Amino acid sequence: MKKTWVIFWSVFVVVLCGFGFLFWDMWKEGPMSEGERAKAAFTAYSTKWKNQEFADMYEQLSLETKASMTKEAFISRYQKIYEGIEAQDIRVEPLYNGEVTPGEDGKISFHYRLQMGTFVEPISFTGKATLVNETQNDKKDWYINWNPTFLFPDMREGDKVRASTLAPKRGEILDRAGRRLATSRVVVDIGIHPGEWNESSQAGKNQVSKLLQIPSADLTSIVSANAAKSFIRIATLMEDDQRIQTLGATKGIKLQKKQVRYYPYKEAMAHLIGYVGVMSAEEYEKRKEQGYRSSDMIGKTGLEQLYEEQLRGSAGGRIAITTSDGTEKKVLAVRSAKDGEPLTLTIDAEVQKTIFNELAGEAGTAAAISPKTGEILALASSPSFDPNAFVTGMSSKEWKQINENPQKPLLNRFARGFAPGSTFKPITAAIGLETNTISPQDTINVKGLHWQKDASWGNYEVTRVSDYGAPVDLRKALVYSDNIYFARAALAIGEEQLIQKGQLLGFNEAIPIPFPIDKSKLYNTEMKNEIQLADSGYGQGEVTMTPLHLALVYSAFVNDGSMIYPSLVQGEKKEQYWKSDVIPVEVAGAVKQNLLSVMEDPKGTGRGARVPGIRLAAKTGTAELKQKKGELGKENGWYAAFDADDSRLLVTMMIEDVRGRGGSHVLDARIKRIFSKVLKEGELALSAS
Repeated sequence: MKKTWVIFWSVFVVVLCGFGFLFWDMWKEGPMSEGERAKAAFTAYSTKWKNQEFADMYEQLSLETKASMTKEAFISRYQKIYEGIEAQDIRVEPLYNGEVTPGEDGKISFHYRLQMGTFVEPISFTGKATLVNETQNDKKDWYINWNPTFLFPDMREGDKVRASTLAPKRGEILDRAGRRLATSRVVVDIGIHPGEWNESSQAGKNQVSKLLQIPSADLTSIVSANAAKSFIRIATLMEDDQRIQTLGATKGIKLQKKQVRYYPYKEAMAHLIGYVGVMSAEEYEKRKEQGYRSSDMIGKTGLEQLYEEQLRGSAGGRIAITTSDGTEKKVLAVRSAKDGEPLTLTIDAEVQKTIFNELAGEAGTAAAISPKTGEILALASSPSFDPNAFVTGMSSKEWKQINENPQKPLLNRFARGFAPGSTFKPITAAIGLETNTISPQDTINVKGLHWQKDASWGNYEVTRVSDYGAPVDLRKALVYSDNIYFARAALAIGEEQLIQKGQLLGFNEAIPIPFPIDKSKLYNTEMKNEIQLADSGYGQGEVTMTPLHLALVYSAFVNDGSMIYPSLVQGEKKEQYWKSDVIPVEVAGAVKQNLLSVMEDPKGTGRGARVPGIRLAAKTGTAELKQKKGELGKENGWYAAFDADDSRLLVTMMIEDVRGRGGSHVLDARIKRIFSKVLKEGELALSAS
């Protein structure tokens, strides 16, 4: 009996526990409280907000809110504001504290914390959301009573958000004496107000067309295509342009002043300094993470591009709430702009201008250095262009004229390699003397203007300009610029030694300055045969050199056989020499003496460039460019010269297409004027550092 009762009570307890668990489970899975349903609704809304799913957010708004704002207006308002402030990493955190129950009005309110990044700085605030319980589309649920405080707490209906970039002042580019090579200047945008323009007289429209050289038909098309705008920019003029006064008095024309980048030395510095322009879509994609905005100006070419980060500085920004009439009522975020840093060069602006002016009207290039310090004083390329036109905007006609000019003004010639012609002969001489394959006393006795090693050369011959009817030694070969002597010297040196010594002199190596310049080369892919080797000895074949590299090699004749280390930017640390002891001291001295003879000997090819009171050492050159033997190819004239006693200036210059004009003698007067102005007239400025 006792055992039976034990079994009974055991079964009873098990059954009771089972019913208990069943009722617990039923209660747990039962209907949610209104507070929990409201939480679930706002949690879903905050997730959509975080993901900027504005269309889905609108579906969760109350009927009252929807009646006051269309879906399109709601989406547009969020998108415009968030895009304007560049909202990112949006976080919406509901702040649920304990059990929630509807208030006396039947509504439920939650606080939330919103954080997001902007183009200025992160913004965060705590807001309050009110939810109402109502039926929409046969579904009863909790819906959000939206108002402008969801955007920002201080916003009211009709308020706007203004986002503005505080642009930094771009760092100036200065020369060695502090002269401005890139700075800022006020310009005037010339614009059309469509409404007033359409009411203006035809005479007034014709006058605008004539003053700005824009066809009347083009003006009509521009206005027609932009009729909704209040200001249609059609040109930008410098503040002191005399046309502005007349244009400003014309009905339908509006003027707007603004500051832009300005290049005082215009064409003379264009290829070196470069210019700025509005970012392309591709540039923006690459740089948007660095704080750039799509409307920002950016360095497009030259030093403006290479030193973009230093010159640009960092933009600031301001985000504020304004009333409908534009009155500012609350600043949400602000960051001051940090101006860019200046860039000071070793360039001497007046030396650069002098050299560029000597190239005027020609296609050519030049480099000037201080051979004892390595400071680059000038890098010029001609023809050129006015970089200001790229900043203020040029017409399609102006762009076509520049782009289709056969002399290629956009080509930066000082960064390109050209056949150096006879200016290479001192290099061959130095290598030959160092390797003992030639000596100052050795002579060649070749009669006539043509020579070939043997019959294996077929009909190919080396040609020289003159036969002086006597044996030629090294000095005379440099004075007369004898191609045959240096062709034979190259063969004596041999391919291996010529290439090895050439590499020590910086061939096939980038010049260590912060500017992209072609590497000089002794050949393109290989030294194919003896003919190419012989031609290389007098700067033909496939030899190419940039004017700056040629100047650096010649600096070894000033510095007892060491090539100076070049510098373009003031203050950058560098070694004294780029290539130390690449030519024996006695060899460098011997070649230098022969270069003096080129200028001072009665038969020297450089006599036309002599400057009274200055002893110049130099080598002239004419490089012939032709595809095959027998044809008359294009000729480029060269000069490489330095003042032998003080050695403050070393200039290399090349002018294209000098055939029939005197060859390298086209440069005589130019070189003479450059050294006279720079050294005798004191044009060379002391370094600002």
